[in-house]
Amino acid sequence: MDKLEDERVLFFMWKKCFLILAFLFPYNANAGLEGLGKIELSPYTLDQFEKYLSNRDHNKTQGANEKHGYGLVFSVTADGMHSGYYYCKQGGNCNPDEAKTKNYCQSRTKKRIGKKVICNTFAIKRKIVWNNVNRVVPRNENVREFINSLGPTSGITISNAKPPSDLDSEQKKQLKSLLDAGIMTEKEYEEALKQIK
Repeated sequence: MDKLEDERVLFFMWKKCFLILAFLFPYNANAGLEGLGKIELSPYTLDQFEKYLSNRDHNKTQGANEKHGYGLVFSVTADGMHSGYYYCKQGGNCNPDEAKTKNYCQSRTKKRIGKKVICNTFAIKRKIVWNNVNRVVPRNENVREFINSLGPTSGITISNAKPPSDLDSEQKKQLKSLLDAGIMTEKEYEEALKQIK
């Protein structure tokens, strides 16, 4: 009987320790999705980030209540060239989902360039979380100026290149250079071209 009682006490002590540790070190299912490292945002990505921060015209194919809203999570490739985001529709009650946005960014980029890439979270709502910057972009602030004000220690810069006037033709040129360099096969090249509208 004493041995059974000892085992029961030991089990309850183990259970208490586990619960205490669970409260002291909460598990974050999305841990590790925030981006790290130096990044140079392309003009296209900066334009998308500005659109993400606005509350209008996220999806022009939808009605007024559907296309307006606020950004939830903005995800970007490590080279800063491509991005994707989710927004909460006007009047909605939404929670940020980093994993869903990461997958969307990756599948969208794969359709555009024809190869698999990794995306990571750049911002949650209005807070830039890349490199643990944790700075909120104020409303009505010039986004380019705000990012430049973060300084070199943030690891975030903006490309000075002018955005192409025709993004589709620019993407086709990039795909052609990947094909010519042997990075893509002819089949991958044709598939990627079909994704560009």
